[in-house]
Amino acid sequence: MLLQDKHVLVFAASGAIAGEAARTFAAEGAVVHLSARSADAIHALADTIRANGGSATAHIVDATDERAVEAYVAQIAAEHGRIDGVFNGIGGRPSELGYPERLSALHIDQFMKPLNIVLGSTFITSRAVGLVMASQGSGAIVTLSATLSSMTAPYMSNITATCSAIEGLTRALAGDFGPAGVRVNCVRGNAMPETRTIQETGAGQMALGGGMGDMRLPPLGRPITVSETAALAAYLLSDRASGMTGQVVTVSAGAFV
Repeated sequence: MLLQDKHVLVFAASGAIAGEAARTFAAEGAVVHLSARSADAIHALADTIRANGGSATAHIVDATDERAVEAYVAQIAAEHGRIDGVFNGIGGRPSELGYPERLSALHIDQFMKPLNIVLGSTFITSRAVGLVMASQGSGAIVTLSATLSSMTAPYMSNITATCSAIEGLTRALAGDFGPAGVRVNCVRGNAMPETRTIQETGAGQMALGGGMGDMRLPPLGRPITVSETAALAAYLLSDRASGMTGQVVTVSAGAFV
């Protein structure tokens, strides 16, 4: 198994991508420590993982709350002696994060919202866990971006800027933590039609009279799935990716190379 006996934290685990990542990590042998703001969702996910033979704990944590995250990370490190990996899948419904939207109607507060929430949470959680990993001399951090960072999609400036910033932050963290033996890589996923986020984004763009650019099928003839994105995250957390850090790895069925 890729992650046998590794202790992996999954933030915002009630979301579609993070939830699937947690199930994948557990199936690969990890002890997954799940956190989210929704008690019902996070405990249901932990129960599912245990029912399938995996190991999981569940905690109520707001991944945008710096003090709460630091206290939680310290608690997990104290209870289990180490933290081997972390994945943060924080996001939000497009309507909550202020996209899609025409530039003419986009206020600065609306532009900054996904940067504050998604990028901010990625920084808070990565730093808190990375400092623990640095003290123990090992660990892997995996961040989450999207191919918007390589696109010219209309009405998506705030979330596109967020994706680009996460990729830059990943490289910066890799430089900061690398000398201590900590790897930091990013999964750059393409549109996954099964997710509510993509469904709502597409509907919003159509309503504004635009689209996500060239929507022809990619070379594999199909879009990617959430499970494929989760599988890449598992690989990057594993020792098989021991020579990789500071990388943004695209999973897109060949749509972006």
